[in-house]
Amino acid sequence: MRWLPLLGFSLLGIALAGCGGGKKSATATTTATGTSHGARLTLAGLQPPPGCYVTVFLVEDATPAQVRSVQNRLLRNKAATTVSFVSRGLALERFTRKNPAVAKGMKINPFSDQFEVVPRNRAAIFAIIGDFAIHGGPITNAKPSNGCAATG
Repeated sequence: MRWLPLLGFSLLGIALAGCGGGKKSATATTTATGTSHGARLTLAGLQPPPGCYVTVFLVEDATPAQVRSVQNRLLRNKAATTVSFVSRGLALERFTRKNPAVAKGMKINPFSDQFEVVPRNRAAIFAIIGDFAIHGGPITNAKPSNGCAATG
């Protein structure tokens, strides 16, 4: 079991973790709902959330219990509004639709299971990422989307 604390992580760091060719994805439960102060669980689709969101990349060998634990932690986070579980299969399908020529040559799925978390505001990004930096967890990285960059 790999637990990687994110001390000294870079908000601009890019990580696509795990090669796990034939390994099945852990499945997050969809029965959880947010609390009045936390986030709500939404179903991930073929497109990521519009605008600003944080992707939390799980370790390749995360157990279903660990996936549920991260999901519940994100749902309780007051800095988040919505949380979506993106399986490694869905991540590959998204990539394939955007980059069909590149995907055609891929022999394995290089993506990991992940969560997409929409923050309440841009300042909330730091609370979402900081929680994992301080407390660790079965993740390899947490990074904001390009939509979180300040404009102007």
